[in-house]
Amino acid sequence: MKTHKTYFLPFIAVLAILITACPKSVPEKVAVLLLSWGAPAGYCPDYAWNSHQTARIGDVTEFEGQPCKFGHVGEFPYEIHIGMLPWQICFDEPGYELYYDRTGIYKWVEDGAYYESIDPDASPVTPDMIPAEVPVTPAVEEIDPMSDDLRFPPDPRTGEDLLDGWYIIGSLEHPFQNGIGDVFELTPLTFIRWDLLMEGPAEMPEACLEHEPALDMSDYTKEMLATHFGDQVDARVGMYTAVSGLTQSQMDVAEEFANDGFTKMLITRETTDYNLYANDIVGKNFVKERLCEIGKLDEVEIHQSRQVGRTPEFNALNVMNLKKYIEAYPEGSTIAMIYVTHGGSKGAEVTYTGFMSTQYEWFKELREENAYLNYLSWKKAVQAVYGDRYDLVFTRGGVESDLREDNLWSWGMVYGDRTDGAGMNIRQAIQRAKEDGHDKILVAPCHWFYDCIDTLVRMREINNLPLQPKGSIANHQYDITWCEENDDSRVDCSIENALAEITLAQSYSNRIEDFATCYYVRLRGGLEKFGLYPDDAQIQIKASQPLTKLDGGIVQVTNPFSTLRGAKIEIPADPYPDRPEGFTWDTCVYTNDPDDTMDCLWEDLTVSIGVQSNPPAMQNAQAIGPAVHLGPYRTLFNRDVTITIPYDTQTENAGNVTVYIYNHLTEDWESLEAEDVDLDGRLVTFKTKVLGLFQAGLPSS
Repeated sequence: MKTHKTYFLPFIAVLAILITACPKSVPEKVAVLLLSWGAPAGYCPDYAWNSHQTARIGDVTEFEGQPCKFGHVGEFPYEIHIGMLPWQICFDEPGYELYYDRTGIYKWVEDGAYYESIDPDASPVTPDMIPAEVPVTPAVEEIDPMSDDLRFPPDPRTGEDLLDGWYIIGSLEHPFQNGIGDVFELTPLTFIRWDLLMEGPAEMPEACLEHEPALDMSDYTKEMLATHFGDQVDARVGMYTAVSGLTQSQMDVAEEFANDGFTKMLITRETTDYNLYANDIVGKNFVKERLCEIGKLDEVEIHQSRQVGRTPEFNALNVMNLKKYIEAYPEGSTIAMIYVTHGGSKGAEVTYTGFMSTQYEWFKELREENAYLNYLSWKKAVQAVYGDRYDLVFTRGGVESDLREDNLWSWGMVYGDRTDGAGMNIRQAIQRAKEDGHDKILVAPCHWFYDCIDTLVRMREINNLPLQPKGSIANHQYDITWCEENDDSRVDCSIENALAEITLAQSYSNRIEDFATCYYVRLRGGLEKFGLYPDDAQIQIKASQPLTKLDGGIVQVTNPFSTLRGAKIEIPADPYPDRPEGFTWDTCVYTNDPDDTMDCLWEDLTVSIGVQSNPPAMQNAQAIGPAVHLGPYRTLFNRDVTITIPYDTQTENAGNVTVYIYNHLTEDWESLEAEDVDLDGRLVTFKTKVLGLFQAGLPSS
């Protein structure tokens, strides 16, 4: 930090400008649409059967130029809404029927001596209806042609065939066509197996409702919105895949809002690592389509609130969540730290559109850049709290580096090894940590807000990690510790030749109220886009300016008599206007250096500077300036923005002037590094990637 004096020409105020505040108008109530996958706690046939269509395939463009189709990809007649999974078969093209339907999935009914289809609307099949050359393969023996592994392997904990009695009838060489798309039959059977591994509830309606942490998350979030915004908002939950009679789809909730007269809508997801897919393709575009279809799209102003990561609250949550795992080891221990996000990156090796479905352009996805910046924020926060007591290792070879290729930052849901430098899967990260000689490894799944099928089953099987012992999930125990040798074979931790002890931490299932706080502060910024501020925060806006993602810009308080005289924010322009929008498969790149990101500002935005007259008290510092509100609250950037705020106390300790940001989870102010202090103008300048409530102060002695 540097300090300096600036000498200004004196100015004479010849006229006192009296500003009479106009009565504050009451903004129109905002509809808050809380999006969710709607994943059930147990096996739910309705969800299992429809999840592919509503959340992975989407609707199809039926004729060229069809209205109310937003963001569809591909070329007509193969235009489709999502195309989440490459090579998803969803067009029944004449002459290529086998690509759509070559097998059937059935359960043998002993008493009736027939096979019952997994599709409840399909007719049963008797043995005499199956040609002699057509194979009937137990599901547990079915080979996945994409991986050459078992598609439905036994329970890895017990060796039990979880799908005893289920069969795959037909094969590539000898098909058995039943008129049902193969992918639609495979999905419910996959869910059946996953649920048996999870041991979820079997009774209705519990089996078809969301997991308890997800239900609690919605309740806590609604409660916080009601507490701080009162009747300014109406929050409702909409599912990507709804269950008939129990939950509502996002489209139905949006239509309900519109029919109730709402003309302002905030669409939001709780996911930690922002990506365009979840927020636009599966969220906003479906909502826009429904509003368009009912003739009300032009009447509704829509904004979004995207991810939760990289805020002071989320960093504090991770510090709390990891406390028991780190402190389980003696102080001074060396621990390799592996961060896990969802995964995806480039996707398939080509961008395909045709009768075998249409693949979304995954290589244009921004998730990986933002997720990596979230990791760096997580890394800094954890190191700041525990680094003086433990040797926490975040990089390969222990080098001091924030380059992606050097860090133990990993994908949880990527099949096969990653070799393009964009990241590692969890198994690769564990192996590299062991190769560096680390015998204590902590794996932290940070993309998911609660422990679910992804974290408890899917990513573990993909990365050869152990599953929870039976009964553990019911007892709310989601973490697990095991030991390995040089390879990924597991050994008893008590034996001497165990090379490494590995702990897979829980996500945030047991800290849902804390996570809801992280979610709420992001929603607060989304509501601010409509001019709404919390009832309990007395905020007066002193400067406001619409900025574009492309150009960035400066917003500043120019009134010399203002409490916030000299307050300013400088936002860089888009460093690469053609990225990722202009990428092709051959030209796309990933961000390795966090100082050379593809983006800064995520979207066009009206940025404001205000003063909060009733800020929370500082517990460990002395406030020496106004509480400056920079908004929209908790706006995130992929590059540093520069902020200047005033302090109003002439002090002999000017060199100790520090900037603080308020943290709603710890209910205290966190210090930030000041870059420059103007002693004469009494201004302090700093850099940040997240907006909020800032105040200058002096640290308590």
